Amino acid sequence: MIPHRGPTVDQTSLTIVLPLTLAAFFVAFACWTLFAVIGVDLQRIFQLSNTRYALLIAMPVLAGGLLSFPLGLMTQRFGGRRVILACLAGLVVALALLSWVTSYTGFLLAGAGLGMAGGLFSAGLHYLVSYLPPGRAGLVFGVFGVGLGGAGFSYLIVPAVREAYSWELAPLAYLLVIVLIILLLLVLTDPEPRPSQSPQPSRSDATAQLWITPMACRFSLYFGFLFGGVVALMLWLPGYLSAVFSLSLDDGARWSLLFALPMVLSQVPGGMGADRFGSVLVLRIALFSALVLLFLLSYPDTTMTIHGVTRDIPLHLAPLLSVSVVLLVLLSAAMGTGIGAVMRLLFEQFPKHLGGVGGMMLASGCISAFALPMMFGMANDLVGIRSSVFMLLFALCGMTVLTLESAHYRHYRPLDRAL
Repeated sequence: MIPHRGPTVDQTSLTIVLPLTLAAFFVAFACWTLFAVIGVDLQRIFQLSNTRYALLIAMPVLAGGLLSFPLGLMTQRFGGRRVILACLAGLVVALALLSWVTSYTGFLLAGAGLGMAGGLFSAGLHYLVSYLPPGRAGLVFGVFGVGLGGAGFSYLIVPAVREAYSWELAPLAYLLVIVLIILLLLVLTDPEPRPSQSPQPSRSDATAQLWITPMACRFSLYFGFLFGGVVALMLWLPGYLSAVFSLSLDDGARWSLLFALPMVLSQVPGGMGADRFGSVLVLRIALFSALVLLFLLSYPDTTMTIHGVTRDIPLHLAPLLSVSVVLLVLLSAAMGTGIGAVMRLLFEQFPKHLGGVGGMMLASGCISAFALPMMFGMANDLVGIRSSVFMLLFALCGMTVLTLESAHYRHYRPLDRAL
């Protein structure tokens, strides 16, 4: 049962708020991967070791994961629009810092400032709730979720800016866009309507309940696998495809771009399907589809001999590039559909605590995106099979499926009613 947000919905406001919130979310997440592109120049300038380079490019995501939950709690206290503007202002400061810092430590501090983008997820969801049309939460959140595709935007735009001018102009270009979005938000939007006053527990009590609620932990697991797994694969696939299929690193990166796009686009039909058929059903289909696809991708290059009646029959099973790319595209679409369903389910179960629980979800996704590539490397070293990456994700997906099936959502009621 979806809680009703009022007798009428200001559709005109939604047509303004949704594009601006989406633009802010998209550009903020593009800032997260800025170091992944300009980091190559910084590694050459500062003669960085692989460890220091890895810390530099991971700093925005790591800081975003640490900041997302407290920023989510601030969203519930001060409102989504205020936190969106504060996060965008913080990104402006961080991007300006990139223009004049001259040391490795300075770039690390600027990278930590880019972690302010983590607040745009929960703040954007919270802000949009006030303008949702009845029965279309999945569609609106699915469109908003397209902003996650900003994480791959820098891979396309920043190299072009660097080749035409210099890498120093890339942060400046992002800064100007963010300033424009801030001005449009200030001029064209208003703070979300205040909810009707009702007796509420103290914020510390509510926060404690959010942390100990099994449902909130399950949501963090779902988003950790879906979002964290997609981002980790985006980082890992160029090297994987290059090694398995003997491609150049540039060719591996080009093929990897095909993995990012379906995840972005499939969130909209995922949210629409959740509106019509139910969030849990769509999420279940997405997870089971991902489980099957990961199983197929896990099968390694194999040579075996079948001992027949009269002779031995050699058999060689090897993945083909075209087949692997098709499976990866389908996997990306399944995980994007799951993200759309999870965001719709978040609105159903936590209509008044989108900020806190949304922040927990993003923190889980960031931690997964930070930890999974290291686990991929360890799996390759320990198992010695490159497809062990997908074996690891298969195990994580299986655990997510079991968690979903054991949840019995039909017996749950929204946490807000209990609070």
